[in-house]
Amino acid sequence: MSIASFAARGAQIYTCIAGEGGPVWSAAKPDADLAQPDGRVVGRHFEGPTWEIQDGSRVVGSVIDQAPAPQPHAVAWLMLSARATGSGMLAGTRYVLRSDTDGGEKPAGGCTPGQTVRVPYTATYTFYR
Repeated sequence: MSIASFAARGAQIYTCIAGEGGPVWSAAKPDADLAQPDGRVVGRHFEGPTWEIQDGSRVVGSVIDQAPAPQPHAVAWLMLSARATGSGMLAGTRYVLRSDTDGGEKPAGGCTPGQTVRVPYTATYTFYR
């Protein structure tokens, strides 16, 4: 059962790291606001991945499945298992779905170790019990 859905707007942050074959972009770290359908920002999404709502509830997720986004240059759609804390809106969350993504894909081409880039993205995050 869905308990909440939020529109996310922000960036996927990539850092260039040394890889076996040369420098590569790291896995993304999100930095986004979470908004209700009326546009009111009620929380944030950040590294972990973690979602935190202003009522104090928090969810930390772990990817269990993914599918390529239908939009070109968009981050994948994800299904995550979740661990919720707090007694607010997200209490009892067991799964999170990231869908409707636009943008956020890691840069194409090479990089210089230590270089960081913020790639704008939007998505919908739906929380399930």
